[in-house]
Amino acid sequence: MSHPIMFAAAKRLTTAEELRTVARENAFRTWGPRSITAASKYARRLFGDEAITLDWEILGLLSFEEHLQAFASLDTVGDQHLELYYTDQGGAERILLRVSCASCPSQHVHEVTSLEQLGQLLSQTPAWQDIDPRDGGNL
Repeated sequence: MSHPIMFAAAKRLTTAEELRTVARENAFRTWGPRSITAASKYARRLFGDEAITLDWEILGLLSFEEHLQAFASLDTVGDQHLELYYTDQGGAERILLRVSCASCPSQHVHEVTSLEQLGQLLSQTPAWQDIDPRDGGNL
């Protein structure tokens, strides 16, 4: 007959595995909403009240337990698609502006640290002629 410590160890192992499985399933279910909430809060810190108009969506599923991700599409102008990407990996939050060519593989990614800097980056895109406040930009 097996020693009682062996049964205790087996029981402890299966209990711990069941708890980890439940925790992973819970993290998976809540990952999307946590990503959206985190992106919204961080964008509001960077951009102010204007950030509430961003429509964040979840971005694929990587390591859902630690890595929150979301994106917000801004516009497609002059064959360039503009998107903001939020990421929080290990507590390091970032928002990136991705400018990609709609008909080619070209893309540029820039970290955004303020609303003014976002404006500077946008001034280098075809979208600027539509949003330039000096030329009566259309919102």
